[in-house]
Amino acid sequence: MDMVRLAGPLLLLVTVLMCGAMGAGVPIPPADTAAADNQFGFNLLNALQKTQPGKNVVLSPVSAGLDLTIALNGASGQTADEMRLALALPPGDLGSINAPNLELINATLAPTDGVTLHIADSLWADNNRVAFRSSFVDLVKHWYDAEVANVNFSDPNTPAQINGWVDKQTKGKIDKIVDRISPSDVAILLNALYFKGQWMHKFDPTLTKDQDFTLAGGSVKNVPLMSQHGKFDYFDTAEMQAIRLPYGKGGDLSMVVLLPAKSSSLAALEAELTPKNWTAWGQRFSETPGDIELPRFELKAEYGLNDALKTLGMRAAFNPATADFRFMFDPTGAHGGNFFISYVKQATYLKVDEEGSEAAAVTSIGITMTAVVHKPPPFRMVVNRPFFCAIEDRRTRALLFVAAIYDPAPS
Repeated sequence: MDMVRLAGPLLLLVTVLMCGAMGAGVPIPPADTAAADNQFGFNLLNALQKTQPGKNVVLSPVSAGLDLTIALNGASGQTADEMRLALALPPGDLGSINAPNLELINATLAPTDGVTLHIADSLWADNNRVAFRSSFVDLVKHWYDAEVANVNFSDPNTPAQINGWVDKQTKGKIDKIVDRISPSDVAILLNALYFKGQWMHKFDPTLTKDQDFTLAGGSVKNVPLMSQHGKFDYFDTAEMQAIRLPYGKGGDLSMVVLLPAKSSSLAALEAELTPKNWTAWGQRFSETPGDIELPRFELKAEYGLNDALKTLGMRAAFNPATADFRFMFDPTGAHGGNFFISYVKQATYLKVDEEGSEAAAVTSIGITMTAVVHKPPPFRMVVNRPFFCAIEDRRTRALLFVAAIYDPAPS
C-alpha cells in the first residue's frame, strides 16, 4: 500500500467519533438520532464554510446541537419548528429528542482508557430582570444535568464568573467566551465539551519532519508532518483516501481523516458529506498495512453562527417580533418584554501531535429581551369647561382654524 501523505487540503472529523460499540453495557443512541446529529454537523460546516471559503473551520456539532436543543425546550410555535429543521431533528414531542440525547451523553462519557471526555451545560439568568420557568429548569437539569445560576448581569464581575466556568470545563483551553454582557441580554446558555485522547499507536517524534504542504490555491508552505508505519483501518476511492486513527486502548474513539485526491478538492469532498455517505464509507474500512504522514498542528477559533443557522432555516428565533420562547421564562418576571436569541457563537480548540489529540469547544447562546413598552393607565377626559381646539392640516402643520370655546352652546 502506498504511503498516505497528507500534504494537501484535508478534512479532519474530530472531537468524538464513535466507531463500533462503545463498550459492554453502554446504550447506543438510536440510529436516527445519530443521523440527525451528523446531518446537522455537516450542514453547519458547509453553511459556515460558505462565509469563509478556503479558511480553517473547527466545529463541535455536539456542543452546538446540545446547547440549541436546550433552547429548543423553551421554544414554541414557528420558532420551535424552525429550530428542529435547522437541527435536522424529526417531528415528535421533546421527550423523543431529550431521551436519545441523554443516551448520547451517557454513551459518550462512558470511561475509556487513554481518553478524557467531559460535557457540561449551564444556564445563566439576570436575576434583576428574568427568572427561568421552574418547569424548564427541572427539564434541563433532568435531561442535561445543567447548572443554573441566577446572577446580576450588571455586576462587572459576572463576565469573569461565566468565563471561570468555561475555563474550568475546558481544562483551560478556552478561557473566555464573554467579553462583556450587553445591557439588553437577560440570559446566556452554555455548553462546554472537552476531549483529550492518546493515540492507540503514538507517533515517534524523531520521525516528524518539516515538509511541503500544498494549500488550496496552489502555494506551498512547510509544516511538520508526523510519520508512522503500521496496520490501519483504511480505504481509498478515485476521489479520496480515508484512514481511521484510534485513541486509547479499546479504539472506541478515533479520528477519521479524509484526504481528497489530487484531481479533486476539499470543497468537492465536503459537498459529499451526508449521513448516507458517512455510513457507507464507515463500512468500507478494513485493516490494511501502510504508512501515514499527518500534520502536527494547534488551532484556536471563534465563530458567530447566526447567519449559518439562518441558512439552515432557523430564522424566527433571531427575530424580536417572531421569536417565541414562552416555555423558557417565568412570565411574571418578564415585565412585558419578548425574548429572542441575539447570538449563537462557538469557540473551539484543536491540537494534534505525536501523543494524541486535545480538543475543546464552548457554545454560547445569548437571550435578549425586547424593550418593554410601558402602557399608560386609562384616562378619563371630561370637556366640561372652557377649552381650546384647532383644525390642523397635518401635511403642512398649518392651523386652518383655531378656537377658544368658552361656551359651546351660546343662547
